[in-house]
Amino acid sequence: MSQEKGWIRRRILGVLTIDYRLVNTTGLLIRSPSAKAVIGGHDIQPMIIKKKYVFREPTGEGGGKTEGVEVEVPFIPGSSIKGRMRSLLELYEGARLYFDGKIHIHVRDLNRQDRCNDLDHALDNLFGSPSIQVKNVAEKKDLLKDIQDKIAPTRLIVEDVFPSEKYVLELLNRYGVVSKEDFLEEKSENRIDRITSAADPRFILRVKPDVEFAGRMTLLLFDVDYKYDKIKEYLDLLLTGFKLIEDTYLGGSGTRGYGKVRFKDLVIRLRTPGYYLGKEDEIEIVKAGSIDELLKTKDKVLSKINEYIVKYVDEEQLSG
Repeated sequence: MSQEKGWIRRRILGVLTIDYRLVNTTGLLIRSPSAKAVIGGHDIQPMIIKKKYVFREPTGEGGGKTEGVEVEVPFIPGSSIKGRMRSLLELYEGARLYFDGKIHIHVRDLNRQDRCNDLDHALDNLFGSPSIQVKNVAEKKDLLKDIQDKIAPTRLIVEDVFPSEKYVLELLNRYGVVSKEDFLEEKSENRIDRITSAADPRFILRVKPDVEFAGRMTLLLFDVDYKYDKIKEYLDLLLTGFKLIEDTYLGGSGTRGYGKVRFKDLVIRLRTPGYYLGKEDEIEIVKAGSIDELLKTKDKVLSKINEYIVKYVDEEQLSG
């Protein structure tokens, strides 16, 4: 789309959701910043929040009985998962890292010449990059035209992850009551003085192994993604990110045995523009028991996605 037209348009062709279960196979620590503020608390403890769970139990004819329980549970912030996945993919791709005054990180920033300026870089398109100040690029006609033709909002949305209803209900049936202690374990660690051999102990509260969490990621599919055949690249990158987390760790102290996780029971669904008009149902694209299984079927997944969104493609818009 040319600059002279003075306007820009983007259209969502589909909203792809990936529901999954996450099980930590070792102790997991997403560190809470408030541990020291708790009187008698541990030196380090995980993120905790109050959450209400509602269960519907069948009671014969006429429906069921709804029961609810509010309990303090550990949770994994979406920012922790998204940040870990992005950092692993930066290393996987060998992306150039820039020092922002505090940390080294890859970032596309079209407002600066000493940063990545690649509008086709899938990592930035998927995970997001700083907003563009048009005044900083107004004199660069070719760059401005590319921005108008290609740029779109962040595609990937990562939600906070909480213990699954199934897991909480199992605890409720087993113990009759559920509290945060049912999800946690205490681990002691020591630093040893290299000269005197004196111990410097600390006590860490972490999520105990085998807690099942339920989460969701959402991938926005734009018309420009279809036009430039980028949906496959984004899907490949996202699934690789899942696998890299599995093969390394999530959270803190991963090199000391914490944070080993696995993803299971993944379901990918598609909502087309017709869904939001009330004319179509949500479409189940695929179910997979593991990331490995999903990786083997990703070409079929892509083909099915394109099959459903192609009818919403505006050929005039895509041609510029």
